[in-house]
Amino acid sequence: MSNHQITRPCFTIRQIPVYGFASMEAFIDFLLPNHHVHTGRLIALNAEKVLTSEQNEQLQQILMSGGINYPDGISVVRSIRKKYPDSQVVRIAGADLWQSLMQRAGDLAIPVYLVGSQSQVLEQTSEKLQRQWHVPIVGQQDGYFTESDVESVIQRIKASRAKVVTVAMGSPRQELFIQRCYESYPDALYMGVGGTYDVFIGKVKRAPLVWQKLGLEWLYRLIKQPSRLKRQLKLLKYQGYHWRGEL
Repeated sequence: MSNHQITRPCFTIRQIPVYGFASMEAFIDFLLPNHHVHTGRLIALNAEKVLTSEQNEQLQQILMSGGINYPDGISVVRSIRKKYPDSQVVRIAGADLWQSLMQRAGDLAIPVYLVGSQSQVLEQTSEKLQRQWHVPIVGQQDGYFTESDVESVIQRIKASRAKVVTVAMGSPRQELFIQRCYESYPDALYMGVGGTYDVFIGKVKRAPLVWQKLGLEWLYRLIKQPSRLKRQLKLLKYQGYHWRGEL
């Protein structure tokens, strides 16, 4: 069976189901097969999210409830390869997946709704997507809405009839919002994208390609933002799982 024919998760890490593919192209073919959209919730899985889910029951339920969890973090990829030696799973960086998804959406005229980030960043993102790939943007909403606004935001997304909805609000807030939106409007593919819009318009610089290929994007960010050290130290717990084979 070829990878793009996969219809269910092939792997589990710490009991969390994970979809794995041998290439970005295979994943995109799975998500947008034959000009259709594979509806559901795309969730980037990394070591930090695995650990957070052990403390956050809501996030744990979301990760276990049928979303399309994919290996965004190199630690998760290495764990899959260790637990499943014959696998050919590659890392699918969320920022790269989003751009590939947007390009294909432009090619196939799939309507897209953008949520999250600052209004200025959102506007620049929308303009660039339309200019670069002719992506049909059918609506947008910045991330600065309150709990009392959530239902009206969801209703606007639903009314737009968008088939792809990307949400840049950071984890786990974006996952929690996506879950609520999906429950009300399940006819779309949802993706949490964190700071991807900022990278796309050049506001934030991503790690050089050589660092990405070596799986050291996390180290590049740490060098640029030493304040992340405390977060990185917490990930030693995940490395313990990996070394002991508690995957």
